[in-house]
Amino acid sequence: MPDLTTLRSDIDQLNRELERLLIKRFALVKQVAAHKARTQQPVCDPQREAAILAQLGQSTPELQPALQAIFQTIMAQSRTLEQTLLTKEEL
Repeated sequence: MPDLTTLRSDIDQLNRELERLLIKRFALVKQVAAHKARTQQPVCDPQREAAILAQLGQSTPELQPALQAIFQTIMAQSRTLEQTLLTKEEL
């Protein structure tokens, strides 16, 4: 069993990777916002969000509530970013 320092180091490495992936995701969100502006689509797509949440944690049901909560936050922040971009017309 690894010691606490090693475990925390592994978590820190994963945190950096998660940050990198989230930055990449938000860059895609900006592109989605631009597309939605051109096609006059709403920021929120409840059916898509529900489908994403339903898929989470299928292989690990005990983690499903935590994963869904995390992704709900990610999607909410994505909607906020889209709305901000659409309001400022920075697309």
